[in-house]
Amino acid sequence: MNITVPTSAIAGLLTEGILVIAIPVILLIVWKKKTKASLKPAVAGMIIFPLFGILLKAIPGYFLLMADNPVSRVLNSNIWLYSIIGGGLLAGIFEEGGRFVAFKFFLKKYRSNKDAISYGIGHGGFESAYMGLAAFNYVILALTVNAAGMGVLTAGLDEANTAAVTAQIQSIAATPFYVPAVLGVVERISAIVFHISMSVLDLAAAREKKYLPLFPLAILLHTLMNSMIGFVLAGMISTIALECMLAAYSAVMAFFAYRLYKKPDEEEKAVVNEQLTVDS
Repeated sequence: MNITVPTSAIAGLLTEGILVIAIPVILLIVWKKKTKASLKPAVAGMIIFPLFGILLKAIPGYFLLMADNPVSRVLNSNIWLYSIIGGGLLAGIFEEGGRFVAFKFFLKKYRSNKDAISYGIGHGGFESAYMGLAAFNYVILALTVNAAGMGVLTAGLDEANTAAVTAQIQSIAATPFYVPAVLGVVERISAIVFHISMSVLDLAAAREKKYLPLFPLAILLHTLMNSMIGFVLAGMISTIALECMLAAYSAVMAFFAYRLYKKPDEEEKAVVNEQLTVDS
Protein backbone atom coordinates (compact mmCIF):
# COMPACT_ATOMS: atom_id res chain seq x y z
CA MET A 1 0.00 0.00 0.00
CA ASN A 2 1.34 3.41 -1.00
CA ILE A 3 0.73 6.08 1.65
CA THR A 4 1.88 9.69 1.54
CA VAL A 5 1.70 11.81 4.68
CA PRO A 6 0.69 15.39 3.83
CA THR A 7 3.08 18.21 4.64
CA SER A 8 0.38 19.82 6.79
CA ALA A 9 0.24 16.77 9.09
CA ILE A 10 4.04 16.70 9.42
CA ALA A 11 4.12 20.45 10.12
CA GLY A 12 1.44 20.06 12.77
CA LEU A 13 3.35 17.32 14.57
CA LEU A 14 6.60 19.25 14.32
CA THR A 15 4.92 22.35 15.75
CA GLU A 16 3.47 20.33 18.60
CA GLY A 17 6.81 18.71 19.39
CA ILE A 18 8.66 22.02 19.54
CA LEU A 19 6.04 23.86 21.60
CA VAL A 20 5.26 21.21 24.19
CA ILE A 21 8.97 20.91 24.98
CA ALA A 22 9.65 24.66 24.91
CA ILE A 23 6.67 25.76 27.02
CA PRO A 24 7.62 24.00 30.30
CA VAL A 25 11.28 24.96 29.85
CA ILE A 26 10.36 28.62 29.43
CA LEU A 27 7.88 28.38 32.31
CA LEU A 28 10.52 26.96 34.65
CA ILE A 29 13.06 29.64 33.66
CA VAL A 30 10.54 32.44 34.25
CA TRP A 31 9.43 30.94 37.58
CA LYS A 32 13.03 30.57 38.72
CA LYS A 33 13.87 34.18 37.85
CA LYS A 34 10.68 35.51 39.41
CA THR A 35 10.79 33.64 42.72
CA LYS A 36 14.41 32.47 43.10
CA ALA A 37 12.90 29.06 43.89
CA SER A 38 15.18 26.04 44.08
CA LEU A 39 15.30 23.80 41.04
CA LYS A 40 15.57 20.65 43.19
CA PRO A 41 11.78 20.14 43.47
CA ALA A 42 11.50 20.52 39.68
CA VAL A 43 14.24 17.92 39.18
CA ALA A 44 12.45 15.64 41.64
CA GLY A 45 9.30 15.98 39.55
CA MET A 46 11.26 15.06 36.42
CA ILE A 47 12.43 11.90 38.18
CA ILE A 48 9.22 10.91 39.95
CA PHE A 49 6.99 11.14 36.87
CA PRO A 50 8.83 8.56 34.74
CA LEU A 51 9.48 6.35 37.78
CA PHE A 52 5.94 6.31 39.17
CA GLY A 53 3.86 7.53 36.23
CA ILE A 54 5.42 5.29 33.59
CA LEU A 55 7.53 2.44 34.98
CA LEU A 56 5.70 1.46 38.18
CA LYS A 57 2.27 2.17 36.67
CA ALA A 58 3.12 -0.17 33.80
CA ILE A 59 3.24 -3.19 36.15
CA PRO A 60 -0.45 -3.28 37.16
CA GLY A 61 -1.28 -1.74 33.78
CA TYR A 62 0.09 -4.81 32.04
CA PHE A 63 -1.98 -7.25 34.09
CA LEU A 64 -5.13 -5.14 34.00
CA LEU A 65 -5.05 -4.09 30.36
CA MET A 66 -2.47 -5.98 28.30
CA ALA A 67 -2.32 -9.57 29.57
CA ASP A 68 -5.10 -11.95 28.62
CA ASN A 69 -7.10 -12.62 31.79
CA PRO A 70 -10.73 -12.25 32.95
CA VAL A 71 -10.15 -8.77 34.40
CA SER A 72 -8.40 -7.39 31.31
CA ARG A 73 -11.12 -8.78 29.06
CA VAL A 74 -13.79 -7.01 31.11
CA LEU A 75 -11.90 -3.72 31.19
CA ASN A 76 -11.09 -3.77 27.48
CA SER A 77 -14.65 -4.60 26.55
CA ASN A 78 -16.16 -1.68 28.46
CA ILE A 79 -15.21 1.85 27.41
CA TRP A 80 -16.01 3.41 30.77
CA LEU A 81 -14.26 0.81 32.88
CA TYR A 82 -11.24 1.10 30.60
CA SER A 83 -11.26 4.91 30.86
CA ILE A 84 -11.89 5.12 34.60
CA ILE A 85 -9.60 2.33 35.78
CA GLY A 86 -7.05 1.99 32.98
CA GLY A 87 -6.85 5.64 32.01
CA GLY A 88 -7.78 7.42 35.24
CA LEU A 89 -7.34 5.48 38.46
CA LEU A 90 -3.92 4.02 37.70
CA ALA A 91 -2.56 7.43 36.75
CA GLY A 92 -4.14 8.98 39.82
CA ILE A 93 -2.72 6.44 42.25
CA PHE A 94 0.81 6.35 40.86
CA GLU A 95 1.32 9.99 39.88
CA GLU A 96 -0.26 11.48 42.98
CA GLY A 97 1.35 8.75 45.08
CA GLY A 98 4.73 9.60 43.64
CA ARG A 99 4.15 13.28 44.27
CA PHE A 100 3.14 12.66 47.88
CA VAL A 101 6.13 10.36 48.50
CA ALA A 102 8.49 12.96 47.05
CA PHE A 103 7.24 15.71 49.36
CA LYS A 104 6.89 13.46 52.40
CA PHE A 105 10.28 11.77 52.31
CA PHE A 106 12.66 13.33 49.78
CA LEU A 107 11.85 17.04 49.78
CA LYS A 108 11.59 17.71 53.51
CA LYS A 109 13.75 20.82 53.12
CA TYR A 110 11.68 22.07 50.18
CA ARG A 111 8.15 22.46 51.49
CA SER A 112 7.34 26.09 50.85
CA ASN A 113 4.40 26.66 48.54
CA LYS A 114 6.62 27.89 45.74
CA ASP A 115 8.38 24.51 45.84
CA ALA A 116 5.05 22.89 44.98
CA ILE A 117 4.89 25.04 41.85
CA SER A 118 8.45 24.10 40.93
CA TYR A 119 7.69 20.43 41.41
CA GLY A 120 4.52 20.68 39.32
CA ILE A 121 6.42 22.31 36.48
CA GLY A 122 9.02 19.55 36.61
CA HIS A 123 6.44 16.75 36.76
CA GLY A 124 4.12 18.18 34.11
CA GLY A 125 7.04 19.44 32.05
CA PHE A 126 8.65 16.01 31.80
CA GLU A 127 5.33 14.51 30.71
CA SER A 128 4.95 17.29 28.14
CA ALA A 129 8.47 16.73 26.80
CA TYR A 130 7.76 13.00 26.67
CA MET A 131 4.76 13.72 24.44
CA GLY A 132 6.87 16.08 22.38
CA LEU A 133 9.41 13.34 21.68
CA ALA A 134 6.53 11.09 20.60
CA ALA A 135 5.45 13.78 18.13
CA PHE A 136 9.00 13.97 16.73
CA ASN A 137 8.97 10.20 16.39
CA TYR A 138 5.81 10.42 14.29
CA VAL A 139 7.48 13.06 12.13
CA ILE A 140 10.40 10.70 11.48
CA LEU A 141 8.02 7.87 10.59
CA ALA A 142 6.10 10.14 8.22
CA LEU A 143 9.23 11.41 6.49
CA THR A 144 10.53 7.85 6.17
CA VAL A 145 7.30 6.67 4.54
CA ASN A 146 7.24 9.64 2.16
CA ALA A 147 10.85 9.05 1.15
CA ALA A 148 11.02 5.25 0.97
CA GLY A 149 7.46 3.93 1.11
CA MET A 150 5.65 1.73 3.62
CA GLY A 151 7.82 -1.25 2.77
CA VAL A 152 10.72 0.06 4.79
CA LEU A 153 8.58 -0.03 7.95
CA THR A 154 6.76 -3.29 7.34
CA ALA A 155 9.60 -5.39 5.97
CA GLY A 156 9.86 -8.60 7.97
CA LEU A 157 6.65 -8.01 9.94
CA ASP A 158 3.85 -10.52 10.11
CA GLU A 159 0.36 -9.70 8.87
CA ALA A 160 -0.96 -8.46 12.20
CA ASN A 161 1.96 -6.12 12.87
CA THR A 162 1.94 -4.89 9.28
CA ALA A 163 -1.73 -3.98 9.66
CA ALA A 164 -1.02 -2.17 12.93
CA VAL A 165 1.85 -0.12 11.47
CA THR A 166 -0.18 0.69 8.37
CA ALA A 167 -3.12 1.85 10.49
CA GLN A 168 -0.80 4.09 12.50
CA ILE A 169 0.64 5.74 9.40
CA GLN A 170 -2.84 6.17 7.94
CA SER A 171 -3.91 7.87 11.16
CA ILE A 172 -0.95 10.25 10.98
CA ALA A 173 -1.71 11.00 7.31
CA ALA A 174 -5.33 11.82 8.14
CA THR A 175 -4.43 14.21 10.96
CA PRO A 176 -5.23 17.87 10.20
CA PHE A 177 -2.61 20.47 11.10
CA TYR A 178 -4.62 21.97 13.95
CA VAL A 179 -5.05 18.71 15.88
CA PRO A 180 -1.44 18.38 17.08
CA ALA A 181 -0.40 22.03 16.60
CA VAL A 182 -3.35 23.53 18.50
CA LEU A 183 -5.31 20.86 20.37
CA GLY A 184 -2.20 18.92 21.33
CA VAL A 185 -0.52 22.03 22.70
CA VAL A 186 -3.65 23.16 24.57
CA GLU A 187 -3.88 19.69 26.11
CA ARG A 188 -0.31 19.89 27.39
CA ILE A 189 -0.85 23.36 28.84
CA SER A 190 -3.97 22.11 30.62
CA ALA A 191 -2.03 19.11 31.92
CA ILE A 192 0.82 21.25 33.25
CA VAL A 193 -1.64 23.55 35.02
CA PHE A 194 -3.33 20.50 36.50
CA HIS A 195 -0.04 18.98 37.68
CA ILE A 196 0.95 22.24 39.35
CA SER A 197 -2.43 22.37 41.09
CA MET A 198 -2.20 18.80 42.36
CA SER A 199 1.35 19.46 43.55
CA VAL A 200 0.00 22.22 45.79
CA LEU A 201 -2.55 19.78 47.25
CA ASP A 202 -0.05 16.97 47.74
CA LEU A 203 2.52 19.25 49.36
CA ALA A 204 -0.08 20.48 51.85
CA ALA A 205 -1.08 16.87 52.58
CA ALA A 206 2.52 15.81 53.13
CA ARG A 207 3.36 18.87 55.21
CA GLU A 208 0.54 18.90 57.75
CA LYS A 209 -1.86 16.26 59.07
CA LYS A 210 -4.94 18.47 58.84
CA TYR A 211 -4.47 18.57 55.08
CA LEU A 212 -3.87 14.82 54.68
CA PRO A 213 -7.32 14.25 53.08
CA LEU A 214 -6.10 16.34 50.15
CA PHE A 215 -3.96 13.41 49.04
CA PRO A 216 -6.84 10.97 48.30
CA LEU A 217 -8.74 13.97 46.91
CA ALA A 218 -5.89 14.55 44.45
CA ILE A 219 -6.10 10.89 43.38
CA LEU A 220 -9.84 11.27 42.80
CA LEU A 221 -9.43 14.53 40.87
CA HIS A 222 -6.70 12.98 38.71
CA THR A 223 -8.89 9.96 38.04
CA LEU A 224 -11.80 12.16 36.98
CA MET A 225 -9.65 14.21 34.61
CA ASN A 226 -8.08 11.26 32.83
CA SER A 227 -11.40 9.42 32.67
CA MET A 228 -12.86 12.15 30.46
CA ILE A 229 -11.32 10.38 27.46
CA GLY A 230 -14.26 7.99 27.81
CA PHE A 231 -16.58 10.63 26.37
CA VAL A 232 -14.58 10.60 23.12
CA LEU A 233 -14.18 6.82 23.03
CA ALA A 234 -17.93 6.46 23.49
CA GLY A 235 -18.53 8.89 20.61
CA MET A 236 -20.39 11.32 22.87
CA ILE A 237 -18.23 14.40 22.20
CA SER A 238 -15.53 15.54 19.78
CA THR A 239 -11.84 15.88 20.53
CA ILE A 240 -12.24 19.66 20.48
CA ALA A 241 -15.01 19.45 23.09
CA LEU A 242 -12.82 17.20 25.23
CA GLU A 243 -9.94 19.67 25.17
CA CYS A 244 -12.30 22.46 26.18
CA MET A 245 -13.54 20.32 29.09
CA LEU A 246 -9.98 19.54 30.18
CA ALA A 247 -8.98 23.20 29.99
CA ALA A 248 -11.99 24.25 32.06
CA TYR A 249 -11.38 21.47 34.58
CA SER A 250 -7.72 22.47 34.96
CA ALA A 251 -8.71 26.11 35.41
CA VAL A 252 -11.10 25.20 38.23
CA MET A 253 -8.41 23.07 39.90
CA ALA A 254 -5.95 25.96 39.57
CA PHE A 255 -8.43 28.33 41.23
CA PHE A 256 -8.82 26.16 44.31
CA ALA A 257 -5.09 25.34 44.42
CA TYR A 258 -4.32 29.08 44.27
CA ARG A 259 -6.56 29.71 47.28
CA LEU A 260 -4.66 27.03 49.18
CA TYR A 261 -1.36 28.42 47.92
CA LYS A 262 -2.20 31.85 49.36
CA LYS A 263 -2.85 30.39 52.82
CA PRO A 264 0.58 29.40 54.20
CA ASP A 265 0.35 27.55 57.49
CA GLU A 266 2.74 27.75 60.39
CA GLU A 267 4.96 24.90 59.16
CA GLU A 268 5.26 26.50 55.73
CA LYS A 269 6.26 29.79 57.35
CA ALA A 270 8.85 27.98 59.45
CA VAL A 271 10.29 26.32 56.34
CA VAL A 272 10.52 29.66 54.56
CA ASN A 273 12.22 31.29 57.54
CA GLU A 274 14.66 28.38 57.75
CA GLN A 275 15.52 28.71 54.08
CA LEU A 276 16.00 32.46 54.44
CA THR A 277 18.33 31.86 57.38
CA VAL A 278 20.38 29.35 55.40
CA ASP A 279 20.53 31.61 52.35
CA SER A 280 21.71 34.54 54.45
